[in-house]
Amino acid sequence: MYQIHKAQNELIMSVEKVEKALVAAKDKMSDLGIEEQLVSEIEWCLGSYAHDGNAEGLFQKAEEASKALIEFKKANSRKVAKKLIDDLSKALKVK
Repeated sequence: MYQIHKAQNELIMSVEKVEKALVAAKDKMSDLGIEEQLVSEIEWCLGSYAHDGNAEGLFQKAEEASKALIEFKKANSRKVAKKLIDDLSKALKVK
């Protein structure tokens, strides 16, 4: 019983980390004016998660946001903080 409760708490923590990192990534992409379609999809996923509690879409969009920010950073190294990309990566590893 303890193991199940511990696993549930870890999953909740990982979802919270992904949600927080995804919001930060969405805001950054929006500020930069990049990946408008992805930003829109992230907003939809966040709303959907708030409604139904299914976090699968958050993990998928976090993966896409991470890739998009890494690509953008290659050409614009000072416009995307390494911490933002690291936060996304860490949050995704916990899943």
